[in-house]
Amino acid sequence: MADSRPLKRIKTTTCDEETSNKSMSLGLPTEILLDISLKVASQSLTDLCHLKMTSKELLNITNDDDVYKHAFLDAIPFFRFQEIPQEASFLSRCRSSGNLESLYREGMELYFTNLELYEMGLYMVRMVAQKGHKRAMYAFAMIVLMSRDTIRIGSLGEFEEALGYLRFLRNQKCVLRCRNDVAKFVRCLRWNNMRSDLVIAVRERLCNNVPCTNTWKLKVGSWCFMTEDDDENDPNMCENCRWDHEVEEFCTMI
Repeated sequence: MADSRPLKRIKTTTCDEETSNKSMSLGLPTEILLDISLKVASQSLTDLCHLKMTSKELLNITNDDDVYKHAFLDAIPFFRFQEIPQEASFLSRCRSSGNLESLYREGMELYFTNLELYEMGLYMVRMVAQKGHKRAMYAFAMIVLMSRDTIRIGSLGEFEEALGYLRFLRNQKCVLRCRNDVAKFVRCLRWNNMRSDLVIAVRERLCNNVPCTNTWKLKVGSWCFMTEDDDENDPNMCENCRWDHEVEEFCTMI
């Protein structure tokens, strides 16, 4: 005889619901979640946005100042014809959190475009360079070696600091990449009200031996470096000639 009692309902959980429930609480210490957020932020803004949507817990953690401090900004253009409010707000938060790339951009813009605050801009670029930002290192070195302003503000210490940055970048094999990136940024600034009093002129050459018997011209063909590997750190070659050439190349590009 068939059982006439009503069937007992069994609650089932779909895979999507299980995933949703787990995402609400990851069960990991806050320190680990913050470390994950920092690594993601330093690699990709797109991935950071995706991480924010993972859970309420991660949304709160990714709003930490340290995340904005390490945010990767290369995907955000230097300038836009029309400002995007969300993007402007994000960059402002990065600056207030001490993001080096954001401070570098602001310093460069102040130095090259602001008649009243350009000294503050140079100070910012130098400060960011001292914290290890490679493009800021290159920019500060070029400003010191090429600008008339450095005749007034320059000192032996600043010249040695500038040359130290260039040596570091050459050892890291990124001089050419930094040159291209910084020159691109300055060319953008030329279309955004570059300071009318700014005169870029190569000062007295670092190498006073003309012709210099230790030049690299015969070795690399008029100093035309095609890759970073071409820029060998050879102690038998004249280092001053190398940096004189770098200033000339940078001035040509901008």
